[in-house]
Amino acid sequence: MTSDSSSRSLLYVTDPMCSWCWGFSPVMESVRQRYQHRLSIQVLVGGLRPGNTERFDEQRRKYILGHWHAVHDRTGQPFNFACQMASDFTYDTEPAARAVVAVRQMDASRVFPYIHDVQEAFYVKNVDVTKETVLADLAQLQGMTRERFLESFRSAELKKTVWSEFDQVRQWGVNGFPTLLAQQDRETAILTHGYQSIDVLAPIIETWLNSTAAHE
Repeated sequence: MTSDSSSRSLLYVTDPMCSWCWGFSPVMESVRQRYQHRLSIQVLVGGLRPGNTERFDEQRRKYILGHWHAVHDRTGQPFNFACQMASDFTYDTEPAARAVVAVRQMDASRVFPYIHDVQEAFYVKNVDVTKETVLADLAQLQGMTRERFLESFRSAELKKTVWSEFDQVRQWGVNGFPTLLAQQDRETAILTHGYQSIDVLAPIIETWLNSTAAHE
């Protein structure tokens, strides 16, 4: 997750089934456009509700939709508020996070577009992105070989990697998403936590870049 020890990296900790991360998506795209030529920008998965087994009953639906309305009102990101998932749907975020790591390992340049596609499928198109067939379809749209994706997605090694990543970001103090971590010389610190507009976030990133440059 780190490159050379003297490099600076911006680590984006997200979960593709986190509504605030969907709201943050345009901001993160602006961050990438502004800073991708100045430092490494990497995606880490944090695990919002990994392994969750609670059924999506009416009470749970109302609770989740309340968050979605809050995100929409603040960010303007589109949502399908009908949210009519099947009766067997459980809000387990581990499969989608694992799919992100599989794509990251196969072609890191496709990881941000893939996250966007998963988020759009879930929040706008009302598609169950906990299903491996759906995740494989979305990977194929990003140019991934379906068979190779599924082989990686189903592997015990990848599952171990994903859960280790969940543990790692928690050790860094991340307990919610989206979170941006600043990393230099193998030292990692939280730069910002939660939704921020690009107007708020850019000066924070600039301050960090200027302070680290002064010590090089």
